Amino acid sequence: MRKSLGLIAVFLILGMAAGAVQAETLVEIDRLRNGDLETVGFELTKGGEVDIEAVGVKARYNSSLVVYAWILDYETRKPVWTMTGSRADRGRAKKALRRAEKTTFLEKGKYELYMFAGDNLNFTSDFRGGKDFVDLLSNLFDDEDDEYEDDYYDVRDYLRDCYVRVSSDELTTADVKEYESDGGLLAALARFNRLGDDEYIRQAFTIDKPMNVRIYTVHEHPRGYDDPVDRSWIMDATTHKRIWELDRLNTERGGGGRKNRMCDEEVRLKKGTYVLHFVTDDSHSYDNFNVNPPYDPMNWGITLLPGTDFEASAFHLVEGDEGEKPLVDLMRARDDDYEEQAFELKKDAQIRVHAVGEYSRGDRDFSDYGWIEDVSTGRPVWEMTRRNTEHAGGADKNRMFDGPVDLKAGKYVAYYLTDGSHSYRDWNSTRPYDPSSWGLAIYPGANFNKSDFAILDEADILAGTDVLVRMIRVGDRERRRDKFTLESRGKVNIYAIGEGSRGDMYDYAWIDNDETGRTEWEMTWRNTDPAGGADKNRMYRGSIVLDPGTYEVTYITDGSHSFNDWNAGHPRDPKSWGVTVSLAE
Repeated sequence: MRKSLGLIAVFLILGMAAGAVQAETLVEIDRLRNGDLETVGFELTKGGEVDIEAVGVKARYNSSLVVYAWILDYETRKPVWTMTGSRADRGRAKKALRRAEKTTFLEKGKYELYMFAGDNLNFTSDFRGGKDFVDLLSNLFDDEDDEYEDDYYDVRDYLRDCYVRVSSDELTTADVKEYESDGGLLAALARFNRLGDDEYIRQAFTIDKPMNVRIYTVHEHPRGYDDPVDRSWIMDATTHKRIWELDRLNTERGGGGRKNRMCDEEVRLKKGTYVLHFVTDDSHSYDNFNVNPPYDPMNWGITLLPGTDFEASAFHLVEGDEGEKPLVDLMRARDDDYEEQAFELKKDAQIRVHAVGEYSRGDRDFSDYGWIEDVSTGRPVWEMTRRNTEHAGGADKNRMFDGPVDLKAGKYVAYYLTDGSHSYRDWNSTRPYDPSSWGLAIYPGANFNKSDFAILDEADILAGTDVLVRMIRVGDRERRRDKFTLESRGKVNIYAIGEGSRGDMYDYAWIDNDETGRTEWEMTWRNTDPAGGADKNRMYRGSIVLDPGTYEVTYITDGSHSFNDWNAGHPRDPKSWGVTVSLAE
């Protein structure tokens, strides 16, 4: 009887062993290196039950995993299985290891198997506090605080034990086809995925009739931030109004770190031309995720897809970002730059101004900025202000104006000025979304006729104007003189900027009667106002009445603080450092 029982036991053991051998490995990932994000695409030619086994690593200060695996459905881009800390058992040999096992049914179709090996076991939380505070939280809430003998352990000591394996008793390798993972979304109209740090994508497109388009994004939006740090929007190319943009309300968790977000929605667009924008900041991207990556890392970026009533024949991609070159280009401004360009409008017209610059909260004014001036009056008709600009991405001080400006027929000068820091290719803080647009550009506005527009040179600016004397951009140790004659009694406008302090002027102008030698007007501390920038920048803007005769205008400077050689903050209108006299209307 005992002999029979012994034979039965042997047969049972052999049967169990035979059953174990029948489970066949379909796909797996192992031999990870520090910081790896590995993926294998596999297609099941028929559905079946599979066994998933994975070994990962737990974070030091919480229950999340820093080495873990998941499976993504190729078509839906949704996870069908994820390895999480709460559902993973402790490893026996090394207590930081976590093992997960799952038996599930996978339908016929394509899948992507992922495994991530974080390069720092303490980074999975979006929190960036000091170690003492983290230790305090660990002691309060971590019931495994005595699990480790050392205060620190290195992920590299555990990677040789980590893997993920998909096997099956029902399916064999003949039922599986491996492929190179590409992120799916094969119906994409425009696709910008696997984006890295500091990228700015623009894609123009035209639709010939109202229709829906689908937008799919995976991006970064940290908790506590009003806006995503990887931003996206669709702009009407004609009005430059934003038709759609990312925010927290139209997004959801993207898996992995809490700052990973995703959006998958349809947008209704009218007939017209649009520009799709997507911008990444300087960290956490497909190149290098600094917290656990999202479930769909290959689609980090944005994809435009057909909507429910989409008609392919009515959709067209446009070459370039907006299909329009600027009429005036003062972009890519560097440190201590001063750029200007005169132009003429033969008829009233609308232009579009795009300007990006630097706003100083301490000075409550712009350090790098642009403006447009009417040649006939010398007065600005448009300028960058805190109110008419918005955040341009990157550092808070980066500000942008992008909108229409209506101008009367006449001559104008566009200006752009920078200080000695934070400009194109030499940023001292995070650069804006589009660094190449640092400066000012003018584009055609609505119903603009290019035949009514002309670029002017210096001689063209003064031709046909009422300017009598113009001595500007005056440097150190200069003494300039010029004369004008009035045939009859009349009023003249004077616009002068100079340096004054404590009641005295050091760079200033005056007007003498050439026949009598009498001073008809002089720039003084009392008759001037602040000109912006340093307190010593003073400005006179006013009118005087002169009798018929010849007059001499003089402007002098001392040995410091003048045009393009400022020893303190420059005035709001630095190019006018000097004096301009013109006939009043």
